[in-house]
Amino acid sequence: MMKHFVLAAIAAMLAVVAWAQSANELRPNWAYIAPVPPAGANYFLSWGVGEGRDEQSATDAAWADALRRSLHELGVVGITGEDIDRVAAHGINSVVKFNRMKRRVVSATEPIALADGRVKVYILIQVQRNVNGADDFYSLDTGSFRDRGFERQLADYNAAITGKYPFSGRVFVPGWAQLHKGNKGKGIFFIVAEAAAIGGIVATESLRQSYKSKASSAFDTDQKRRYNSRATNCANVRNGFIVGAAAIYVWNVIDGIAARGKKQPLMVGDARLRISPYAAPQESGVLLSLNF
Repeated sequence: MMKHFVLAAIAAMLAVVAWAQSANELRPNWAYIAPVPPAGANYFLSWGVGEGRDEQSATDAAWADALRRSLHELGVVGITGEDIDRVAAHGINSVVKFNRMKRRVVSATEPIALADGRVKVYILIQVQRNVNGADDFYSLDTGSFRDRGFERQLADYNAAITGKYPFSGRVFVPGWAQLHKGNKGKGIFFIVAEAAAIGGIVATESLRQSYKSKASSAFDTDQKRRYNSRATNCANVRNGFIVGAAAIYVWNVIDGIAARGKKQPLMVGDARLRISPYAAPQESGVLLSLNF
């Protein structure tokens, strides 16, 4: 009974992790289902994904994956790694197993940062179905495959992993860029400091105008002098607040552009589940280790 319970628990954990990873995996819309070309088109579209230590190695792996899918679609069997390398190395045209193959990249993602320092790349390629058929290869509008929603998500995702955020108009609103980057303390500081400086400008200017009004309506010379002196002092303090507000704003903009954001490496999509048996003098079982 206990054995069945443990196996059921392991299966449930694997299902939860697999669901969480698939639900949170970041990919362009064309990498879920390859786009279907117009009816009668003499080409098809195939996507591939690859991981590597850098963008080039990830792109090479994505190319290999896309080419394998494409050759399978063309019905070419017995493909080896050497065949894949040969196709990838020979420009837009190549020959595999005596089959001419014409293909090109129509869309590719920027590198997607992974928690272990590696990167992932998705590519979408166009492959001519029959080299002796209709020559409609370049009739495809490659710009239609750009996924702007994915690009925005990718920018935020990579920033959360690396701490390097792209330029944003948020820098022109005090504290907004800092809050977006995860630096809540700094963001609150800029908001409060800028609000206090502006409040100081409004308050001191209001007092200055009040003293000026009192000075103009006073008949006593000494009293008039005192009101004018206080109005001058308020003007000086107001000017100080103006300088302070300007300095805080400039500081906020520079910090919003230059400062690195807070890394957020705990991404469910990068979770790793490790299962291993263990044995002790009085007990034995299975260890489940979920690392993010």
